[in-house]
Amino acid sequence: MDVTTVVRKVRRLFGDSSDEIVISQTDIFDWIDEAQMQIIRKTHVLTKTNTAAASTYPLTLPTDFILAKRMTYGPNNQVIRYIQIDDLDDANINPSAPVDSPAYYYIANKQINLYPNKGAADTNTVTFIYVCSATAIASTATPLDTPLSYHEDIVRYCVMRAHERNENYKAQDISNQIFEFMSGERMNEGTVAEDGNYVVRDDPNDTDIYGYIY
Repeated sequence: MDVTTVVRKVRRLFGDSSDEIVISQTDIFDWIDEAQMQIIRKTHVLTKTNTAAASTYPLTLPTDFILAKRMTYGPNNQVIRYIQIDDLDDANINPSAPVDSPAYYYIANKQINLYPNKGAADTNTVTFIYVCSATAIASTATPLDTPLSYHEDIVRYCVMRAHERNENYKAQDISNQIFEFMSGERMNEGTVAEDGNYVVRDDPNDTDIYGYIY
């Protein structure tokens, strides 16, 4: 589904199919952005991978960063665990002790930091996977970054926001319930594969350990 189709469906479901009487196309573009952000935060469906030498850390957070998913180090892809700064302080780690590899990463001052950090001499590769935001919708030519299975959810979200704009709060509540139900189904689909094999993935409800930026 493209943006033009989303706009058309939203107008038909809302009942404003011509002349932008109540809602403008720009409104719908904004709501599509909101919908994609909510879907991505709930399902972690959109990710990017950053690969760089450990010597480049601390690494400035990418502008499209939402939350951290996974970090590995070196040729054997050793997992580096996320840790909050307070917990790092409580770990009583001796920073002067020799280390073969960083054991943790943490986020502070909009940077991703390794701990311990071996410095400029560390040429090992760090692979950092993070949940990222979608491209902002600027025109009908901008593609939707979320997969096709989420596009009807986007339509429903936009219809809900249109009813809110029109102060039809009963219709808004119904549309919101539909959106929440449908996005909840997507969360389940993302956690358990359709063929019955479990997907190794974090519980989407455990959102306090991944390093959100507040």
